Amino acid sequence: MPSTFSTDLLILTPDRLRKIDFRLLKDFKIDGGVEWTLEFGLSERTKTTDSFIQVIKLTVKVKPADNSKAEATAKNGLDEAQIKAALAAADSAKQLSEGQVPQVKAEADARQVITVRKF
Repeated sequence: MPSTFSTDLLILTPDRLRKIDFRLLKDFKIDGGVEWTLEFGLSERTKTTDSFIQVIKLTVKVKPADNSKAEATAKNGLDEAQIKAALAAADSAKQLSEGQVPQVKAEADARQVITVRKF
C-alpha cells in the first residue's frame, strides 16, 4: 500500500521580514518506487511585529536523479548551498507573484534548492 512521509523546514531571513517554508513529501509507490515533491512557500511582512502574509506557494516534483539529495535534506535539513538557493528561489517566487518571471522559471529555481545539495 502506498504511503507518504513529509518533513517541514523553515528559513527566516536575518531581517526577519521573509519566511520560506519547505515541505518535502516522499511518496512510496505500489511498485516500490519513490517520488519526492517539494512544496515551497514564501511569506513576507513589512515590520517584524506584523504577521506574515503568504505571497506565493509552489509545488514541484523533484527529479528522480535528485532523490538521494531530497532524502538527505529530509534527514539532515538544509545545507549552506541550499539556503543560498532558497533565498534566490524566494526572489524568483516573488517575481512570479508580480508577473515578472514565468512560472516555469520560479519552479526551476525552487527545484534547484534540492539539486544544489552538497553531500
